[in-house]
Amino acid sequence: MEIPIGTKLGINNKLICAVVLALLTGCQQQEANENTSAVKLPVYQSNGISASARLKGILEQKQECLYVNDILIIFPEHTAQWDSEKEALSYKGKHIRLGSELDIAGGSGDFEQDNLRIKHLSPMCDHQNIWFAG
Repeated sequence: MEIPIGTKLGINNKLICAVVLALLTGCQQQEANENTSAVKLPVYQSNGISASARLKGILEQKQECLYVNDILIIFPEHTAQWDSEKEALSYKGKHIRLGSELDIAGGSGDFEQDNLRIKHLSPMCDHQNIWFAG
């Protein structure tokens, strides 16, 4: 028995649509998981001297990065940890959850001048405005 061409095309189109839908759904789920848990903390090597200006605002996550007032936070090496389960930053004995206020000393930086000091910076991070935590 031969299947008419129109039926074959209909089956192929349905199969293609199902595969595309499955791929898109998988990508959206992966992006959602990455947005809520995957944080990469950019760091710098501290010489023990830091600026004493204050940055105060709500801790936010965008892509893989942490920001306060749209300013990317860069921490001294070995001083900060991210807890993806609690969605909280541990820094200097404090635990700050996403959506909570962060009050942090340090100073602003200029990425063009300071980029060689920064390690572990995700390409997903917007680094137009950076803050070196102290």
